[in-house]
Parts: sequence; C-alpha cells; structure tokens
Amino acid sequence: MKKSKISLCAILCLICAISLSIFATSVTATTTEFGLQEFRKAREDGAQYGYRIIDKNVWKIVIYNGETIDYDKVIYCLKAEQGFYTSTPGNFREQYDQSYDFYDKASMPTLPVKEEHYNSIKWILNHSYIPNTDTAQTDKQALIENAGITGNLELTDDDIDVIQQLAIWYFTNEEDPTYHTDFNGEPSLQRVFEAKKEGEEVTEDYTSIFDKNEYRFKQMETLYKYFVTNAKNATEETNANGVPVTLSKETPEVTLEGENYIVGPYKIEEVNNLPYTLQVSVTDRDGKDLNGKYTLLDENKEEITQTIQELVGKDFYLRIPVETAKTEEIDVVKLNISGSYTTTTATYWTNSENDTVQPLVVIEKVPQDFSEGNEAGFPVSGKYAFKLIKVDSEDNTKKLAGAEFEITTPNGTEKYTTNENGEILIDEIAIAEAGTDTITIKETKAPDPYKMILDGDLVVNVTKSLVGDAYTATEAVIEGYDEDYIELKDGVITITVANEPKIFDLSLKKWVSKAIITNEDGSETIQETGHTGDENPEPPAKVDLGRQDINKVKVKFEFQIKITNEGEVAGYAKEVTDYIPEGLEFIAEDNPEWYEREDANGRKRVATKQLENELLQPGDSRTISIILTWINGQDNMGLKTNIAEISQDDNEYDLPDVDSDPDNFKDGEDDIDDAPVMLTVALGGTKLYLGITAISIILLATGVVLIKKYAI
Repeated sequence: MKKSKISLCAILCLICAISLSIFATSVTATTTEFGLQEFRKAREDGAQYGYRIIDKNVWKIVIYNGETIDYDKVIYCLKAEQGFYTSTPGNFREQYDQSYDFYDKASMPTLPVKEEHYNSIKWILNHSYIPNTDTAQTDKQALIENAGITGNLELTDDDIDVIQQLAIWYFTNEEDPTYHTDFNGEPSLQRVFEAKKEGEEVTEDYTSIFDKNEYRFKQMETLYKYFVTNAKNATEETNANGVPVTLSKETPEVTLEGENYIVGPYKIEEVNNLPYTLQVSVTDRDGKDLNGKYTLLDENKEEITQTIQELVGKDFYLRIPVETAKTEEIDVVKLNISGSYTTTTATYWTNSENDTVQPLVVIEKVPQDFSEGNEAGFPVSGKYAFKLIKVDSEDNTKKLAGAEFEITTPNGTEKYTTNENGEILIDEIAIAEAGTDTITIKETKAPDPYKMILDGDLVVNVTKSLVGDAYTATEAVIEGYDEDYIELKDGVITITVANEPKIFDLSLKKWVSKAIITNEDGSETIQETGHTGDENPEPPAKVDLGRQDINKVKVKFEFQIKITNEGEVAGYAKEVTDYIPEGLEFIAEDNPEWYEREDANGRKRVATKQLENELLQPGDSRTISIILTWINGQDNMGLKTNIAEISQDDNEYDLPDVDSDPDNFKDGEDDIDDAPVMLTVALGGTKLYLGITAISIILLATGVVLIKKYAI
C-alpha cells in the first residue's frame, strides 16, 4: 500500500517536472524594468507632451536601463489604473520577469484580458502604428487612409499612440465610462487634454485638444472609432497576420477578339488590411518587360488609364495586338506581384511574484517580403475526337454493327454506319478558339433484330477552353439521354447508345366454332356457336341430345386455333399441339394434317405442322382447326375442356418468345388456350346434366365460369 502511494507521488512529481519544462519554453526569464512617464519623448520642437482623458493620465510606458529611459518602444497597458505603484512614493517603476507570446494563448497560464475581447485586442495591436521603423511612413499613410481621414493631417505620432491605448482600454475597462462610452450606438471619445513641458518646466497646463484645434480632435475621434468599431467585429480569421495581398490563382484565359489577344481576367485581392507596398510587372517568357506592349482593360474589357496597383480588388485584362505578339515573339505573358509588409509581434509581460502589476504588452513590427505570379500562354490550336458505340440495351458488352446515323459536327453533316465493333469514330475535330461546339446525332436505322429507342435527336454540347497554352475540349454534356453514357477522356468524347432487341411473341387463341350432330334418324344438325375466341371467359358449346338414343347419335366438335404474331419480329409456329380431353377422341380421318404425339400431362396429344412454313409478319394471324368426336356413353356427359398450345416456334434471329415457352403446358402464358364443350341428355320429363351440378356449385362459389385465356 505504501509502495503505491510512493509510486503515485513519483509519477505526480514527474508530471509536474515535465509541465514546468514545457511551461518554461514559453517564458522569458530576462528581467525588464518598466515605468510610467507623464510626458512623452520630446518632439521636433524640443518639448514633451502629456495627455489626459477627462482627469485621468494616459501614461507613456517606458523601459528603464538604469536611469536611462527608452521612449521608443511601443508599450500598452492592458488594463487602465491597475497597480503600477511601489513602496516609494512617486516611483512608478516595476520589475517584470515573465513574458509570453500574446498571440499564443496556449503559452500564457492566464489570459490577461477577457476571452470575448481577445480578438479585439489582437486586431488593435495588429493594426497599430509604430514609429521609428523602416516602414513607418507607409504604415502611417495606410492607417490614415483606412480610417477614412482626409485633408491635411493634424495628428501627431503621440496623438495616434494615445488613441491606440484608449482603444484597448475601451475593451479592458468596459465598466468605466471614462474609457468606455457609446453614443447612438457608436464608440464615443471623451475629451482629451494635452499639457506641454519644456526642460523641467511645465509651460502649458492641460488644455482640451478640442479647444486648441477642433479639426485635430475630430481626426483623433475618427481614428478612435475606426479602431474600436473594427476591433468589435474582429475574429480569428480577420486577425490573420500574413501576406496582405494575393494574386488570383486562376490561370488567365487568352482569347482572340478581332486583331487582339485578350488576356485575363486577373485579380489582385486584399487578404487583410495590413499596410503594404506593391510592385507589378508584366513580362514575356524570358522576363522581358512588356510595358508599352499591352493596354490595360477594366472588368468590362474597356480601356482605362489607371495603373494595375490602383485596380486591387477588381478584375482587369491585358490587350495585346496579334501583330505585336508575332513581332515581339510573345507566346507567354507573365504577371508578377511583389512587395513588402510588416507583421506584428506582441509580447505580454508580468511579474512571477506579484500578479497585481499592470499587464503590459510590447508590440514590434517585423518586415516581410512577398512575391508571386502566374502566366498565360497564347493559344495553340487543338483537336478532339468523337466516338459513338452502339450496344444492346440488355447487355452493354454486346456491340451492334450496322446501326445507321446522321451526325452533324463542326466538320459537317455525314451519314455513318457502326462497324463490326459497333463503333463510329469521327477524328480530328479542330479547336481554334474557346466556346461551345454542338454535335447532333440522329439515328436513322437500327440493326436487325433491334428497334430504335431514341425519341429524337441527341445533342452533345462540347465546351472548348484554353488550358495552358492549347485549346482543348474540357467538358461534354449530353441532352436527351442518360449522362452516365457520355465520357470525355484523353481528348475523345465517347457516347454509348443502346438499342432494344425487337420482341418475338406468338400467341394462341382457341374456341369452339360449331357442333356437328348426326341424329338417331340419320339427319345432321349443325350448331354454330358464333364464338370468335375473344370471349373471356368463353361459354361452353352446349349440345342437348334430348330423348334420343345416345348410342345411335354421333357428335363432333370443330375447334378453331388462331396463331397471331403479336411481336416485332417475323416468325413461325412450327408445331401446334392439342391435348385431347377425356370423353373426346381424335379420329385421323377427320384430321388428315394432324398426327399423334406421346401422352403428356395425363392427356393424349396430337400435333400439326400446318403452319411450319407460314412466315407470320408482325400483326399477321393464321387459323387452323381440329375436329374431336364425342365418345358415346350415358356416363360421358358434362363439361369437357380441350387445350391447344404452340409446341415449336422459330424466327430468323433465334429470339425466344418474350412471354412464353413452347410445349411447357404452363397456365398463364399466351401461347396456350382452351375451349369448353358440354353435352346433356333428357331422361323422362327431366333433362339430365351429368357432372354439371358439382361444376355449377364451384362456379357459383368463385363467380367465374371458366378462365377462358391462360394469358391475356
């Protein structure tokens, strides 16, 4: 148990040691003495000036090197009126021994400002003006312009420094109306007073700057509102401390308009509003300056007299005469931007033993250079090819030869036929300029045994663009067809067009056309049914034998069988089979074109090949007949159903019937059908319907007499 405690303690100590090691990497151990001065560094007139906001001093933070005072560092208090007092009266000097990168929140054990104000303070520091730097003059000019201050500049460097300090205090002293006041929803600057000191003597007491120079105070107020308003809206993104301008990465297009090349659009965009210098050059491939060889155009391609530097944030173009490009051998235009700007560093200082000291931040500017460019090549003619592939709609790997098309390309209108690979290739379609080509495809004939499925013309829109220094096809969009069937790859536009196979479909209908009755006295009665095969269901063909001696009566039924080509391909009904119902018999003499087959499905069968050489075109029908004879007998009465089926079919393309399989005796297919007959006889005064009673009960229960067709 004790070992566990010791181990835990050791681990905690190790963690602490590691944490201190990491923490130490963010802390500067150098001790610096900071102090307050009421009056600032002497100006060119030799005098020093102090500032107050209402009745509170806006101190200048300085660094002490012994008794030497360094006024040149730009240092701000992060909290007005927070401890800068020592045990020695009037001695406003403190030793600071810890410093952190204010821009790196993770480096600071405690954030010295409220989290919600952190980005606001960063924005003020990033955009603060710092005198005595190489870029000070440029930075100051940019700040004044960004703030919207026009006319003669009345502000001194001290004025700007004070405003930057007060802008910070607006956020860090938000409870104190001296530093944080809004009027009509805008930050309001309180009265600022200024005093003058020459040598050791104060020669001018604190006097309102507004009373001394109203215009100067208004410029201070404008600058104050600029800092505070923008800082309120600051985010981590707007606090980017990087390159302030960038050249659009889009490759400019080169187009031919009349006798001129138009290059663009170009755009130089401001990424942030840090001050910067900007130089722009336009050269050829070898770096030769093209100044004087081009004309600057605005976003509407209208000629302008501005410089490129004045077009920051706007699209612009360059116009170069074709003749100039030829004479000067210009095949590439390079536009380069370069310049300099400054990034800001902010060092937060505090005291490791006294957390009540005024939190300070020292800001410095670090010069940075930037350079980038892009180039555009003058156009070189290009080309693309168009390929059409014809396939089976049910099997895209099956290519179809013999499909005929009329295709219109920029090369003209031609008639084409797919080759043995199912392809049409139109090569060498030239591209001389950017734009759109329209390719129209009209199918005029499908290969047998297929049908055309295109409702109208296919239209392919080909986008031609300048890529690098050559024209090429960059996009192909198809109208009126599935976009998955078009592809642009390696300069070849390929579309795949399908054909649906034609349908082979033979149907069979069967019905009873008549009953032929030879009566007991030898006379013959023919009962026409009037049926056509379209009845659904077909009623039974009924024969009533009355009181005749059934052994002396002969009854024959003639059945009609109609074969119809309901498909799109011509074909043959090579064989038709009839299933003889029990109670009827097949007599060869009555049916010389029929022959007997082996029994199947519990029935006797006969077949005929009467139509085997009859080519049925789509829509054609042929009718054949068969006669079956009733087998006499008192117990052979009632309903009898005869069934016929196509048992062999054929067509030129060996296509299977779309909805039937020959000779499979399957209910529901349209190549099989039945026809019912019924016999009755009278006994005494009552007719006897043998076998009918049970059938009638079934019919009443189901509401169906008999399903006439196996498939409709």
